[in-house]
Amino acid sequence: MANNKKILVINPWIYDFTAYDFWVRPLGLLYLVSLLRRLPEVEVYFLDCLDRSHPGLPHAPRVKEDGRGPFPKEEVPKPEVIKDIPRKFSRYGLPVSIFRQELRRLPLPDLVLVGCVMTYWYPGVQAVIDIIRQEIGSVPVVLGGIYATLLPEHARRHSGADVVVEGPAEKALSIIWEILGRRSGDSSDLTISADDYYWPYYAVLRSKDVLPVETSQGCPLHCTFCASRKLNPNFKQNPAEEVIKFLEMSYRQFAPRHFVFYDDALLVNKDNHIKVILREIIRRGIKAFFHTPNGLQVREIDEEIALLFHRAGFRSLFLSQESFDEAILARCSRKSSPEALPPAMNFLTKAGYRPEEINVYLLVGLPDQEAESVRESILEVKKLGARPRLAFFSPVPGTSEWEHLIQTGKLKKNSDPLLQNKILFPYLWSKITPDKLLELKQLALGNKPSASV
Repeated sequence: MANNKKILVINPWIYDFTAYDFWVRPLGLLYLVSLLRRLPEVEVYFLDCLDRSHPGLPHAPRVKEDGRGPFPKEEVPKPEVIKDIPRKFSRYGLPVSIFRQELRRLPLPDLVLVGCVMTYWYPGVQAVIDIIRQEIGSVPVVLGGIYATLLPEHARRHSGADVVVEGPAEKALSIIWEILGRRSGDSSDLTISADDYYWPYYAVLRSKDVLPVETSQGCPLHCTFCASRKLNPNFKQNPAEEVIKFLEMSYRQFAPRHFVFYDDALLVNKDNHIKVILREIIRRGIKAFFHTPNGLQVREIDEEIALLFHRAGFRSLFLSQESFDEAILARCSRKSSPEALPPAMNFLTKAGYRPEEINVYLLVGLPDQEAESVRESILEVKKLGARPRLAFFSPVPGTSEWEHLIQTGKLKKNSDPLLQNKILFPYLWSKITPDKLLELKQLALGNKPSASV
């Protein structure tokens, strides 16, 4: 054990105008830990800056019945590029003092791996790496994740990492092996085949009450605002029997109260995939609550799947309607149509869901989108008794909507990723002003609708 190489994996802070634990778990890093544990003579340690269950926190975290809750936060100065935005800016997660204590408590690592999800959360990466340099010194730091994949050059110039790895976790293995001074022939575990199914390693999470699940990678659809296909060009579903085997094992081992499905396309090939999984959840007596925060394809909801969802314990259903504006749907998304939601709602309510339990995502902030279009969509959802959920548009590098903003001069290709923040559209490029957005939010929350916005 003394000669084993020690790898420290870190989930960094969120620096943002707002952040909430909407079942947020570092799924990509949990996959990476699973892969690293295959390597011989390697010890893996995990440090989560977003750990709301850390015993050192000055106040016990508030937790809703469904497992969600606010992150600890501390207001910090706004970066120069967003200094004029009239919103407070904060660091979300563990206090810096606790992070430093954790670094000092853990064995001195031979390598540090950092992940980052949102491109505009890169200040959290910078802060983590700065403190690593102060506490540990010149240990090699490797950065991966969505930020590194979508904006690799920015990450190389500004993150502070020694190495930036684009792409999925398995791509980093050979790089990590080389940094650790191992010869390529020292291990046969560096290659992951297309048929090799591996799963997140939950054991490193302090709290296992909420566990993230992904039954597929990527998405076969072409929504203009989403980078799923850029991050995972080939849509791949894990075999239903492998998924249920992992779910049951995790349920028996960790006894979570909640499983959260992170799939971008959970209902694709539904008869041979999710329906099989749901039947087995019921048959095997997995008594957890299930949630779908990434949104479900509305037109794929039929009578059988609605019944299976309810019987299996799916309590938080989020539907990706996106809009009732046919022009916006034709341009942006094939997930739904104006006619798709009423029958889906009918199937779900017949299965036992109350209308107000069903959440319906509506996009707001798309380039050239009118406030009236959003208002009409909100009212259509409310007519059906469901809960409208405004999904704020963020310009994701590599998407069609990103290119549209570049071509129209509303964003520059090399502009600071902080300008990709979903909070900024009413201040920078949208026809929907902050005042109009506030009216839309009040309408969606159930306040009296105004005559127009």
